[in-house]
Amino acid sequence: MTINKEEGKTFGKISNLYDRARTSYPTKLIDDIVNYSRIGQEGTILDVGCGTGQATFLFAQRGYRVIGLDISQEMINIAKEKCSSFPKVSFRVGTFEDVNFSDASLDIITSGMAWHWINPEGREEKAHRILKSGGTLALFWSYQRKEESDFVKAVGRILDKYGGVDRGPAGSKVRQISDTLHDEFIRNPAFTSVEMREYNTDFEFSKDRYLDLVIS
Repeated sequence: MTINKEEGKTFGKISNLYDRARTSYPTKLIDDIVNYSRIGQEGTILDVGCGTGQATFLFAQRGYRVIGLDISQEMINIAKEKCSSFPKVSFRVGTFEDVNFSDASLDIITSGMAWHWINPEGREEKAHRILKSGGTLALFWSYQRKEESDFVKAVGRILDKYGGVDRGPAGSKVRQISDTLHDEFIRNPAFTSVEMREYNTDFEFSKDRYLDLVIS
């Protein structure tokens, strides 16, 4: 599966629209990551590709030290404002490949809708190195079940024609990415207790917000 890394650099140009359109993550997902990791209250979480802080904010609410990392200063600016009431949250602008973290310094690394933008050469090895022994790498994506909705299938056909096959929120590329990575982690001896979980959530969209989601 081919990912155009240059596309990942364009989100900053639509940071306000991105923040307005993108949905948050289920509370159960955050609960499961925290419980699975057994992170202590003084633990540290690195949120890779944090964007405008959707996941960063959810972990910050629970009192953890969170470092948000993103390549876009525009995205970081929105995330900073969103998390301004949490003194244990900080942000860094840069790529996961280039920003340095001390070995065995992190309890959890999270990445929502972003891990596929990172150069696959060495990304898992770096994650393993900077995580503490027994640390947790939690990767998550949102995916619309277009086979269950005539409307989403119709949108998918339009996007297949004009935006690229299986692209966008009505496409299945993110599901393909998560399935592929799951299989790779199963085969990677550095990681143990590899799990994949799914969370079903219903959202209500206005026409304008759904169009914003498609654009973002």
